[in-house]
Amino acid sequence: MKKKSKHPSKNIAANPIQVSPSSLKQKLSFLKFLAAFVISMGLFYFFYYSDFYTNTIEVSFMNAQASLGNFLLHLIRQDTVVNGYTISGNGFSIDIKKGCDGLEAMAILASGIIIFPTSVRLKVPGLVFGIIALFLLNLLRIAGLYMIGKNCSNDFFEIMHFQGGFIIFTAIGVLFLLSWMNWTTTKSLKAA
Repeated sequence: MKKKSKHPSKNIAANPIQVSPSSLKQKLSFLKFLAAFVISMGLFYFFYYSDFYTNTIEVSFMNAQASLGNFLLHLIRQDTVVNGYTISGNGFSIDIKKGCDGLEAMAILASGIIIFPTSVRLKVPGLVFGIIALFLLNLLRIAGLYMIGKNCSNDFFEIMHFQGGFIIFTAIGVLFLLSWMNWTTTKSLKAA
């Protein structure tokens, strides 16, 4: 025999799903953010794989990254040369191709910052510093992958290229976004 509660509002079996208006509002805000983020990334990929980007921007951007990566390699006394988006030297070469350019991690960061509900005054530093930091880290990644390819086995290079290149670099972009969200939320709460 089950004892009934004297307080029906506290009887969990009577209402197993209790959603407060504030938690419902938080869930809806999160779903709106998630939907806007997915749409924003979809727009990025639509542009990124478009003929316009491929034919007008991509080659120049990758050539610039190859030249800057080559500059970094010269700083550590590597005898390398650039030909388009290829860095070559001492029997090894590396091509910067779509996916190696760091733009996906930058797009994750930019999309999250742009759609996050906060003031433009807090978005601008996140966009500027975040994109510059990711761009510079990608140049270090390019130079590092060249050094790994030149000095290590092909298997190790492939592991570092995929895990260190795409997965870890994308995770860094997400961490930058989460750090910025924490920073801007803290700033907003202090101002309130």
